[in-house]
Amino acid sequence: SIVSTNTSGLSIEAMSGERSEDFRKHFLGTHYFHPVRYMPLVELIPGTLTDPEVMARYADFYLGCGKEAVIGRDTPNFIANRIGVYAMNKVAALTEKYRLPIELVDVLTGPPLANPKSASFRLADMVGLDTLFHVLNTSYHGCPDDEVREELKPHKWLQQLVEAKRFGQKTGEGFYKKVGRGNIMVLDPETMEYRQQDPKPRADRIKIAKGYADVRDRVKALVTGPKDDPVSSFARELTLGQGAYALNRVGEVADDVATIDAAMRLGFGRELGPIESLDAIGLDRCATLMEDLRIPVPQLLKDALASGGSFYGETPEANRTFFVSKAQGYQEEERDPRHISLKSLKATGKVVRENLNARLIDLGDGVLLCELDVKMVPAMNPVDDFILSMMGQAHEEIASGRFQALVLGNQAQHFCAGANLKAVLELAKAKRFDLIDRMAKTLQDLNMANLYAPFPVVAAPHGMTLGGGLEIALGGQVRVATSELYCGLVEVGVGLVPAGGGCLRLLQLQALKRNLRGGKIGPMQRSLAVFDLVAFAKVSSSADDARAKRLIAKDDVVVFSKAEQLQKAKEVALERAANFTQIEREPLQLPGQGGYLVMLDTINTMEASGAITEHAARIARCQANILSGGESVSPVDAVDPQHVLDAEREAFLELAGHKMTQARMAHMLKTGKPLFN
Repeated sequence: SIVSTNTSGLSIEAMSGERSEDFRKHFLGTHYFHPVRYMPLVELIPGTLTDPEVMARYADFYLGCGKEAVIGRDTPNFIANRIGVYAMNKVAALTEKYRLPIELVDVLTGPPLANPKSASFRLADMVGLDTLFHVLNTSYHGCPDDEVREELKPHKWLQQLVEAKRFGQKTGEGFYKKVGRGNIMVLDPETMEYRQQDPKPRADRIKIAKGYADVRDRVKALVTGPKDDPVSSFARELTLGQGAYALNRVGEVADDVATIDAAMRLGFGRELGPIESLDAIGLDRCATLMEDLRIPVPQLLKDALASGGSFYGETPEANRTFFVSKAQGYQEEERDPRHISLKSLKATGKVVRENLNARLIDLGDGVLLCELDVKMVPAMNPVDDFILSMMGQAHEEIASGRFQALVLGNQAQHFCAGANLKAVLELAKAKRFDLIDRMAKTLQDLNMANLYAPFPVVAAPHGMTLGGGLEIALGGQVRVATSELYCGLVEVGVGLVPAGGGCLRLLQLQALKRNLRGGKIGPMQRSLAVFDLVAFAKVSSSADDARAKRLIAKDDVVVFSKAEQLQKAKEVALERAANFTQIEREPLQLPGQGGYLVMLDTINTMEASGAITEHAARIARCQANILSGGESVSPVDAVDPQHVLDAEREAFLELAGHKMTQARMAHMLKTGKPLFN
């Protein structure tokens, strides 16, 4: 048996010290981070007698669950909390020192400094100020030899809020206070009362930093700004202080810099760990700036500077290395051989074809990957002509006989968040509807070519898979999805309808449903179910939810670990290739005019009651016409799938030419939020 505790920060050895030797061999700490579903970090903390094999088994178990385990040491607050709460406390001290508004500090310490939008003060409210206060005290009292121990003492603002029982979100008051519906007020530290917050706090240096796509450039721009700029001074002192503190913990809380950075990324949702941030700035510059700020330069930084000039490097195979010590030099990070690394495949000449935003990569064993990789928007990977071109070229490569199966995927933050909206808007304003129609038909044709291909096509969606991204995923014959899959046809938010085969594919998936007697559900039920999904832009909360809603197929494969996804997709492709049966193009039954009138009645009622706007009703009528088949279709006679595809494009073009839809598209591009006009 294995026994573990998820108690935060308390000594594993103290808990188990009086137990039997056998118990202690099988006892360890497993410290999760909130919210556990979304934060992948698990800190594994061994006691002095914990069996290394037990640790290895447990780490492997967590990997299969979609978690990532790092091994820490049995010290107060372990790795991530020890460094993380130090940084949060320092943020409060620097906010006071540079007299910056709390809401501006949260803008600064969010994405511009490689942190999530929860930033610092918002994060403190989410965690609970009483919890943060307790964790800081654990460090302060448990680490008497810490070189900056006084900086671990809870800041006076935190202490005052805790004494007033303002614990953050759990009590409704903390650094922020929600008043009424959607009105957020912020703490004025001078009076300890709340004031109206600035909804859009700005600073020139933050604006400059946000202009860089690469997070390393953003951090560097902030930290190396003018000395007389309080925002740059804040960023400089925080980043360098946190980096120095993390370096001084190597050998105390964890074995190496890579473990510390991994814990901070995985536990706090950061893009860069504190030591990786130093690399982004440049170690020589960091050393100089630390001296200017009277931060003692850590010996490990001096050693790395003398040895290779950075803490991280790469092998020719694109495997990451990290600095250990002067004596040991650089060590290669361990990589699970069960996982596919696209970065490594690219570095070792496995790219078959490539254009600006997509490439074909040889995954080995006759499996070809079409990677969606939009350089300008790498997190979202919107569908564009480059992606469509490469999907077409994938068929050419497989027809040549070099490959036997195709996988559609990537290892980006999200699979694909939809079509290139900017291009659609520009073409619509220029009245180039011929080009819009050509783009939509190309996407339809490619998705149908994948679905009915004479070889296996497996899609690997993950994260946000929206609009055209979901249509590409539905074009696969089967999907290997990660458990965190947020998919849906959300075109209504920009005043459009799905026009890449999405309506057709959802109707086909609904056709697989069974009624209570075990028979297939009727065409009216299918159309109404899809209308509910499309008209209300429903997005799955997980892969299981997507299967339940029939946004993906019930028998699609789900994996918990994103690292395992492409390997699993490759395995599924090979399994299908070994006994391949081509999907036949089958006609589809639709409810026709009767179904359209039922949906129309609902739409008219909602419009008359003011539940939806006139333009929303216009969009809904287009959706109803597509999903019912329109007046020309009889519920008795099945229609060719092309009928639905043509109706998709016709409605898409009609709506794209409408000024209200163009206003919705422009608003989404500008704000990232839908406009309900």
